[in-house]
Amino acid sequence: MEFFDKQFTDIRAFLDRKKASGHVREIIHDKKTDWPKGGNRNLVLEQDMAVELGNPQVESTSFLLWENDSGKIKDGRISIIGPDLNETTEKKLPFGKIVLVGGHAFSTENSYGRYREMESIRYDIDLKGYMMRAASQYQREWSRVSKEAIANGFSFKILGGTLIDRFKEKDFVSSVEVIFITSSKAEIIGIKGIADQAIRITSAMNKMAVEMSFDCDACEFTDVCDDVAALRSMRNKMNK
Repeated sequence: MEFFDKQFTDIRAFLDRKKASGHVREIIHDKKTDWPKGGNRNLVLEQDMAVELGNPQVESTSFLLWENDSGKIKDGRISIIGPDLNETTEKKLPFGKIVLVGGHAFSTENSYGRYREMESIRYDIDLKGYMMRAASQYQREWSRVSKEAIANGFSFKILGGTLIDRFKEKDFVSSVEVIFITSSKAEIIGIKGIADQAIRITSAMNKMAVEMSFDCDACEFTDVCDDVAALRSMRNKMNK
């Protein structure tokens, strides 16, 4: 049962275009990240900040896609499009973060609950010198990285590796891939079209799983269910 076939295809096509033009760097995360935790003192003030990711002035998007076939995910791969954190003199960078998850035994009954578990991970990343300023239901993310963290080697390899480690703590997750984009505001705006589609799919899942609403005539997500067979299956099983 796959909810995001089209979005996976679109992400792969985007990556292929960027690779063809030489604009993608790839890192393989093959051992657990060893970076100190910030704890309750993980506050990055403006005067201590090296770079800010996803400030509303420069655009951001952050979203999660999953599928049952873990073999389609390049496990441990971190793709970077644009400058890494230690390669820029800009104080504000546009920011895109896409997490691709391969799991097993996802079903109409458990997919939404598992999504909520995975989605909560982004609010619970504790890395010294990395501070999440804001994250929203509209799949935007705004964070800061300190000068000290950059001086000590903090990079997307650390952030991406930590995300991979955290996702793989879930017993239903087999493989994880992370994509970071900092190249331009226009690039983020372009990829947000895929994010918006994903948001509508998970919103339709929420309407059924949480609101227990199955009235298609009154539903604003009818077009999404028409396009995604897994949503129709979920509706039919839950509406028995």
